[in-house]
Amino acid sequence: MKFSVVSLSLFIAGALAQFTINTPANVVECQPTLLAWSGGTAPYFLSILPGATPNGVALENLGQQNGTSVTWTCNIPSGTSIGLTLRDSSGLLAQSAPFTVNPGCMCFS
Repeated sequence: MKFSVVSLSLFIAGALAQFTINTPANVVECQPTLLAWSGGTAPYFLSILPGATPNGVALENLGQQNGTSVTWTCNIPSGTSIGLTLRDSSGLLAQSAPFTVNPGCMCFS
């Protein structure tokens, strides 16, 4: 019985550890950025949140995603710290590390 419980615990821990979202390396204001993730179960629900408050109110909801990546054109001003939060259909959560939007074309007025 001990073996079964330990095996199940390791399996669950391994499955949870495999649901991840990549932290983009260079997000530039007004430029497209590929956001990618792995694991979990589709559909996925992707949000952009303030970097300092990953459980805060979303700055933008990118809605339901059925694949494991989406190209997003950054419409958040440069200098803003943001993070990505992804939820799968079973309720699992994955979060990126916070990152700062870099200056671009200054498309905001």
